[in-house]
Amino acid sequence: MTTSTKAKSKSKKQSSSAGIWIIIGAVLLLGLVVLLLWLNNRPTIVSVAQPEVPAEWISGKSLGDPNAPVVVQMWEDFVCPACQQFTRTVKPQLVEEFVKTGDVRLEFHQFPLSQHAPGAIMAANASECAADQNLFWPYHDQVFVAAESRGQAALVYDELMKMATTVGLDTNQFSTCMNSMQFNNDIAQSLTETQQLGLNSTPSILVNGALVANPFDYNALRAQIEAAAAGS
Repeated sequence: MTTSTKAKSKSKKQSSSAGIWIIIGAVLLLGLVVLLLWLNNRPTIVSVAQPEVPAEWISGKSLGDPNAPVVVQMWEDFVCPACQQFTRTVKPQLVEEFVKTGDVRLEFHQFPLSQHAPGAIMAANASECAADQNLFWPYHDQVFVAAESRGQAALVYDELMKMATTVGLDTNQFSTCMNSMQFNNDIAQSLTETQQLGLNSTPSILVNGALVANPFDYNALRAQIEAAAAGS
């Protein structure tokens, strides 16, 4: 093999090696981009502990001073992405700024949408069973975190049972409650009430009975709460 031929062969090998490293670098870069996107968009884990308020302020699906001048009703569906966003971004602010100060009492109302069956109905029943043990709020947050991450797969019986264990529910009582689906009629009644109130989307947020135009505009929501408190 001549010197020229050897040089050409070496050059081809170097080009081939360089090409391989370029491909590897591109794959690693793509993986890094995917990882960064996932980190930036993954659901924020919310607290699944009982809210830090006086024990007498927690009653079933109600959270806050029973004598608070303002009642904020949250009509939600556990599968609804907008409800998941509201729970992750707005509810914590409401609790910190208004519930813990005794100015607002939160009420949760079931609004499972038919297009989100069966998970929405399963989760609604499970949350009612949690409320029956007065652990609705940590269970509510746990279910929303799971649903935002895994959708319907998180809202099957076995997974809802695991969440019951996580938040400290009596699992025997919870299992009996779930198997009997004893709250189906209550959930159906809640859906009837949404029609009577003219609610047609989730989440529907009411402040002292007045529908909030944009529940994600926290400044506007705050202003509506303050106005309701001033007029009470």
